[in-house]
Amino acid sequence: MEYIHYPELLEECHLGKDEVLLEKDINLLRNTPFHDSGYGVVELEHNFLQDLVRSEIYRITGKSFQLEQYHTHITDEEHTKILNSMPYKITQNNLSELGKELESVVSTQLGEPVKIFNGDIWVRICRPSSLFSNDFNPCHRDIYLDFYRNTVNIYVPICGSNELSSLTIQPGSHLWNENETFITKGGSYFKSTGKKYSVDAIVASKRPLNMIRPNPGKNQILLFSPYLIHGCANNDNVNVTRISLEVRFIHDDSFGLQQEETFRDFLKMRTWR
Repeated sequence: MEYIHYPELLEECHLGKDEVLLEKDINLLRNTPFHDSGYGVVELEHNFLQDLVRSEIYRITGKSFQLEQYHTHITDEEHTKILNSMPYKITQNNLSELGKELESVVSTQLGEPVKIFNGDIWVRICRPSSLFSNDFNPCHRDIYLDFYRNTVNIYVPICGSNELSSLTIQPGSHLWNENETFITKGGSYFKSTGKKYSVDAIVASKRPLNMIRPNPGKNQILLFSPYLIHGCANNDNVNVTRISLEVRFIHDDSFGLQQEETFRDFLKMRTWR
């Protein structure tokens, strides 16, 4: 253990097993030019997501404003209600057209057919970290939750996403051996803030984490492996909220359908915010 990222979780962490998880699973980036890095930035023809988010916020709170100023208009109670209104379904909120475009773009990039996992579209909201320090997940891999294995992710900027706030990733870490990281088990709980996360946190590592922000621009998406170490994406903008879209994709076949059923069983047991 050389690099400690979350000292308060040291007593709860353990060294990962001697295995590379992606070698056992479906690697959806295998036919792409960004297999080695684990991520790529690709074009998206349409992006009408600001209108969608504005309408949902107005529906829940009755407030209308520039999305970048979300943190100055929305109370913590309203923020929780907005988060709990998600995920959006591609069959709702007039999202079917966007869902079809995303599935087409990602399938083309991967060279094989995929579908939106469980029909879920998530909007992530990260207020300025100097004011709200708990709006983002700790460093993690999504696949510590087993039902997210065999998938691929996208990050789509909506507003406030720039070199100071966009998603951070560790290039190439999807190919790291698990015995190079120390992680929590059964999620992570930060006593200092009272914040709980469903996914395990990477507490320490044998390698340094040189996280980068690929920072996709307008009408672009970041396509990346959920086996990559990512998260810990603090928003260092002084007075701008970052809002982004997160969508996962699974093989469009019987295997994908079975994995979705496993996920739905988890949702029945989960306690939300």
